[in-house]
Amino acid sequence: MAQTNYYIGKTANSAGESEINLRLYVSRDIRIRIGSGIWIDRKRWGKKNDINIPLIQGEEREQLLGKRSRLKALTDLLEQEINTAPDKAAITREYMQGIVKRFHKPTKAKKEHEKSFFDVIDIYLATHKLSENRLKNFRVLVRCLHRFELYKRAEESRGFSLSFTTLTSDVLGQIEDFLFNEQSVFLRYPEIYEQYPYSAKVALKTPKRKRPPVLDENGEEIPKGMPKPRGLNTVADMLTRFRAFVLWAIDNGHTTNNPFKHFTIGEIVYGTPIYITNEERTKLFETDLSANKEVEIQRDIFIFHCFIGCRVSDLFKMTYQNIIGDSIEYIQRKTKEDRPITVRVPLSKTAIALIDKYREEGRESLFPFSTEQHYNRKIKEAFRLAGLDRIVTVPDQRTRAEVHKPIYELASSHMARRTFIGNIYKKVKDPNLVGSLSGHKEGSKASLPRHRRRYEKGDDRVFGTGISRSVISICQNVNIYLRLRKRHNYGKDYSKGCCRIGHKGKR
Repeated sequence: MAQTNYYIGKTANSAGESEINLRLYVSRDIRIRIGSGIWIDRKRWGKKNDINIPLIQGEEREQLLGKRSRLKALTDLLEQEINTAPDKAAITREYMQGIVKRFHKPTKAKKEHEKSFFDVIDIYLATHKLSENRLKNFRVLVRCLHRFELYKRAEESRGFSLSFTTLTSDVLGQIEDFLFNEQSVFLRYPEIYEQYPYSAKVALKTPKRKRPPVLDENGEEIPKGMPKPRGLNTVADMLTRFRAFVLWAIDNGHTTNNPFKHFTIGEIVYGTPIYITNEERTKLFETDLSANKEVEIQRDIFIFHCFIGCRVSDLFKMTYQNIIGDSIEYIQRKTKEDRPITVRVPLSKTAIALIDKYREEGRESLFPFSTEQHYNRKIKEAFRLAGLDRIVTVPDQRTRAEVHKPIYELASSHMARRTFIGNIYKKVKDPNLVGSLSGHKEGSKASLPRHRRRYEKGDDRVFGTGISRSVISICQNVNIYLRLRKRHNYGKDYSKGCCRIGHKGKR
């Protein structure tokens, strides 16, 4: 059992008081001397190493009684800590001094030992299983939260710190407004973006080259590093990701505060998929772009992209090793950690011809890829040079209002993926089969249901027919097989992956 003795310090402060020191007997070999943080007049320290309390009622008596009571409470705390310690050797002078410090200033001590808001985020990212793509998106959110904190300090309070305590429903509303209006914040406080830039710095594999200035719709130069405007879907997705973290923090005991309980996140709304017809794709492919070789290369990559329908991240990492026979096989980068399924897509004659056109010894990649941003810019330019200016109706991402734009302004790498899916749906309207070729997760809300609704409306104009016959053949054969399985009662609901084993209703 721990024992504690008291003795008065030799030095005195400006008020003539000396500190009561503690001598802790932890074990036979461990004895620790520390200060109690309680000071008294040396005249009031008795011979029995205790505080002498005057008999006369008064302010001094009340103060000394309070100090005696605190000394007793501190002693009990220290002895309890010693008695319950599993390893006495771990009890050091520094450790006990920390307990004394927290005893006198519990609030301050708690702040020093508790993890900060962003420390908890780091724990979340380290322990929570996230795909590479989701991890990248979450780090974008973290940089935004850092910038919001600095913005609040510049606008309102210098001492503002983002924490689970300060995170209220009102602050969430301010974060939402901040995400929508980062461009104006950038112009007012550019120093914030020097500390936490809009885009993460990535090591360039190619030497730096002077790029032409980026212009806005009015032809004015956009300052370097300025954030891009965010739409309603983007902000809603970021806040949904933020909410997932807060709920995780609550479940893991980091906080009990849930500001999202009284905060409504906007609904994510997908518009009708916009993509090119078979005739438009042919027109794009046959347009002579030899005067601009770089645009021609990216145009050809886009055409190839239309025939395999993968995500652009998967397209950029493809090599000649992905070509197996007359098909291309790959494991999706986005879902390989939790759902490593091999996607196999038969290659059309046009796709094979494009591979042969750009085949080069010493280069493993299928095509001379650049960056995704460069790819998207050149696609838009190729569309414009090919005269693909069909006016399409899309919702404005900020207001959801109806907007009419030429299709070349909307051209991007993802349009190739949509075109591929649409062509398959023209022949085979089974979402599970289409998903197996496009790599969509079963029950995906991003694209497949929207394509299906368009067919239900009888809108065939937007889909072409130029799809590999081998793809259609595979889909039809698999569809027949699944129908036979269903007919023989091997699967009650194959669309949901529910398969009957066959004994007394067991699954």
